[in-house]
Formats: sequence, structure tokens, C-alpha cells
Amino acid sequence: MKLFSRHQKSGGEKIILFKKRAFDQGQLHPDLKKLLEGYGATRIEPLPFINGAICYFSSDMQFQALDSEEEIASLEENHRVKLYPVKTSVRGMMFEQERHQIIPWGIHRIGADALWGLSRGEGIKVAVLDTGADLHHPDLQDNIAGGINLLDHHLPPQDDNGHGSHVSGTIAAVNNGFGVVGAAPRARLYVVKVLDYRGEGYFADIIRALQWCLNQGIQIVNISFGSDQPSQALHQSIRQVTAAGMIVVAAAGNDGTYQSVDYPAAYPEVVAVGATDEHNRLAPYSSRGPQLKMVAPGNHILSTGTGGFFQRMSGTSMATPHVSGALALLMALPPRLKPDQILQILYKTAEKLPSLSNEEQGAGLVRVDLAAKGLNNPMEVNGEKTTELPPPPEEEEE
Repeated sequence: MKLFSRHQKSGGEKIILFKKRAFDQGQLHPDLKKLLEGYGATRIEPLPFINGAICYFSSDMQFQALDSEEEIASLEENHRVKLYPVKTSVRGMMFEQERHQIIPWGIHRIGADALWGLSRGEGIKVAVLDTGADLHHPDLQDNIAGGINLLDHHLPPQDDNGHGSHVSGTIAAVNNGFGVVGAAPRARLYVVKVLDYRGEGYFADIIRALQWCLNQGIQIVNISFGSDQPSQALHQSIRQVTAAGMIVVAAAGNDGTYQSVDYPAAYPEVVAVGATDEHNRLAPYSSRGPQLKMVAPGNHILSTGTGGFFQRMSGTSMATPHVSGALALLMALPPRLKPDQILQILYKTAEKLPSLSNEEQGAGLVRVDLAAKGLNNPMEVNGEKTTELPPPPEEEEE
């Protein structure tokens, strides 16, 4: 699935960035607040971490007139975006009382299960920005450490769509002998609901979510959606959180054409992920372009759903959490390298797929088993002396 901009906006809600420092101890300078109010702004919500604000304007004319003020760096509409599924077979299923557990094929393919004797992502904080998660799912609940519903602060971030639960399970479904198991089965999940039951949301909530993640000390952010619309405010948010040491992993998109990597994946600070199928071929829907960082399994992925069910989905949305889970495994391993060092090792040890161009696969297929070897020998990785292991065993028919 992907989040595709419909070029719609949230009523009169707008996003503003200021040129100069606009905050003092988290408070918007009174003269700037007065300036905004003079143009009819109400419901002013400060965003000090990007030196901006979210405001409500009853008149688009007044909002546009604000652009003439020298204190203003940028003005943006708060565009609405919406999830669209890849057209593939998706079925709900439950596991019966024999407590059967499956390791999904994608988890095998990236070599995650080969590392579980050394790391299961213990204690690594991974935020999933999505439709929420099934908070009571037997394969998720033990790993959910927190979260927030940015659509309604009075409600828990319960998934009413299914997309967020599926993504969460690929990252960190519990290894409990039942259902499925995620790439990093002891990572700590933080569920951030930014999309409603229809899979619709707004740029402003994504920015709010990143600010929340920064405050919570999140280490990895998974964004299995995107938009064809760039946003200076969203980009500034991503620059801020990545500068603070957070890794942002995002779906490249499901347009299936060249030069089609969506935002925020297209921003250079983000790990843009494309999708491969069971035969290491590029999935036909996977977006391509020079911004692509790597690829991961995204076709017919079995993971957690809502209501305690399990289901298969396909898309770059499903590929992205494989990379987030891989990063959680690596971050929990000694030595505790810096995020940018871990990313460079992950890129250097990716498996180049001979049938694909750089714009189709970036660095290649994520191989966390190879990356783990590079953690203790980063100089060898940088010198490209790492030896590839044989492909991990295939998933048995489910």
C-alpha cells in the first residue's frame, strides 16, 4: 500500500516556517504571534523543533498575503493524503489451537532469523507512523511499549484499517510459538496513529508525529506511506530528527515507474525502500529512481492484522518494515555504532541483484546477516572485503 496525495487540504489549516529563530524556551515570540493573528490566524500550534507553526485561517486570501512578510520562510497547504492498496490477494486467517508459528519468507530472505542467537532487537525503540496497531493482538501486545493517537488524543492508537498492524508485525511480531514472528522480535514498538480508518491523513499530523518521536527518544521511524507532493516543513522535520540520531525508513511508493519515488522517501536523509518478490525480482509496482536506497521483500507478505487475525499484503509498505526490523537488530548488537555508521554498513553489505539497475534496487537487497559481520569489521566493509553468505533458506509453503 502507499499513501498518495489527492491534492486536498485540511480545511483552513496551514503550515508555516519562519526565517529567523521564532521561539524562546518553546514559546512563539509575541511579535510573531501578533503578526499571524493580524492576518487572521487562529488555533496557533507552535512547532519549535522546525521553527514553524500550524495555524488555522478562515480566508485563503489572508493566508496568501502573509507571504509578503519578511519573517516568513514558507507557507504550505496542509494536504490530505490517502492509502491505496496494491491489487493483490489479501486474505484474513487465524492460527488454530495447535499453536503453529511461521517465519515469513521475507524474514528468512533478509537473514534476520540467522541473527536471533545474537540479537532480537532488545530494547530498540521503533515508531510506526500509520493507521495504528491492534493493541491486543497476541503477536504484538507484549512488544508495544507506548504510542499516541494524533487524530484523537483521548483515544488509544487502535488500528481500524489493518495496514499499521501488518507493518508492525513485520518489524516486531513476538517470537511466541504462535502466528508469525517479526524481524526484531524483542524491539519496542511505539504506535503512532496518523491515518484514519480510511487510511487518510494530513501532512501536519506526520510533522506532529516526528516531534513526538523526537521527544520520546525513538531510534527508528517506519513510514510505510508517501506522497507525490513535496513539503518543505516535512523535510525540515526529517532533517531535525535525523540530525538528532534517528533513522527514518520510508516506502518508495507503488507507482511502478521511473523517477517516481514518493516523499518523504525521496529526501536524502531518508532510507527509501523498494520491493522485491519471492524470486528476487523487482516487484512491478515498486517505484524506481536515484533516491532509492535499497530493496526488501514486499510481495505476499504474511503478518499480523486486526482482530487477532493474520493476513498477506503486498507493496513497498510491506518492504519498508523489513529494513526497520533489520536496523533494530543491528542497533542492539555491540559495538554500539552511530546510526550513520550502521546505515553505511547496511548499504555496503546489501546483496546486489544482477538483473536490476541501481535505480531499481539502490544498494541492493537488505542482508542483515551480512551487515552484522560488518559491525565488528567496519574497515573491511568499507574496503568491500565482506564475503556474501549463501541465500537464507526459503519459507516453507504456508
